[in-house]
Amino acid sequence: MISSSENALKRLLIIAATGCALAQGVSSAVGQSSEVQKQGPSIGTVHIDANPHHVLNSFDPDRALGSSLDVLSRVGIDKVHSPHIVQESLSAGWGPITYRNNTELRMGAWHWTENGTWSAAHESGYFTGSTELKEPTRYILAYALPHRGFSASGDRPVQGPNNSHWKSHPYLTSKFTGESDSLHPQWVVLDLATPQPINAIRIAWAEPYAQQYVLQYWTGENPIKFPTKGTWVAFPAGVVTNGKGGSATLRLTSAPMVGQFIRIWMTESSNTCDSHGSADPRNCVGYAIRELYIGTADQNGFYDSARHTPDQDQTTTFCSSVDP
Repeated sequence: MISSSENALKRLLIIAATGCALAQGVSSAVGQSSEVQKQGPSIGTVHIDANPHHVLNSFDPDRALGSSLDVLSRVGIDKVHSPHIVQESLSAGWGPITYRNNTELRMGAWHWTENGTWSAAHESGYFTGSTELKEPTRYILAYALPHRGFSASGDRPVQGPNNSHWKSHPYLTSKFTGESDSLHPQWVVLDLATPQPINAIRIAWAEPYAQQYVLQYWTGENPIKFPTKGTWVAFPAGVVTNGKGGSATLRLTSAPMVGQFIRIWMTESSNTCDSHGSADPRNCVGYAIRELYIGTADQNGFYDSARHTPDQDQTTTFCSSVDP
């Protein structure tokens, strides 16, 4: 343990170091200004007041400052963060050292600890971490988001039971923002990999579904990588103002047109509750889609250009947000 006198010394040294950094910044800024004005260099001075009666605020550097180590699996944590390595790292003077789990880099998983509560039974629903400072957390646990369906990072939908589907983030809805849902539209984009003939789409909605939405096609390059190099254009019959949910097949054009990227732009929700019930309002806001089919339709039927496989070869999809 560090004694109070040692802590006081550390605080003083940190204040002094901060003063040095400020002094360097002042000197640099003055030098730049002088160069512009073609004048000689000036010297900036920072005065440090160590009088304890003049303290405006304080902090404990052992808590406020530190470093972090990045992206380790559970196996990696056991190998890297051994008692010996942890002690050597702390002795380097970094202060507290934290590390993050690699699950938050993928939207297909949510991370949690034992210190918190779930909104539903059997460790399901929404997780809220505890605000109580307990023992340091060594492992962060993860589970696949059941309402992920899509990933904004470009990953394919996660493997899961038949009831897994996409649902947008509830905190982006009027229930929590106090604003119209049209100010926070949610969307899903399908990438068919290559241009395909399109004149129809089939949307298998879950609850809640979109009552107002627009079906659009992209005119330029990849809209995810180059969002300014193109335009989203509504299909001639792509505007829906009174959606009813269920499985909706929409004829978008009279004759097929060629497209690769298709977007569903949703602005008004039915606010109907999903299978988790109405006890939690987060179950009853946003938008949810079970499956998407895109292609052509004629008097003989619907021809789907999307790939529906239980592996990584299925059609790539992107989304605006994910239900946590």
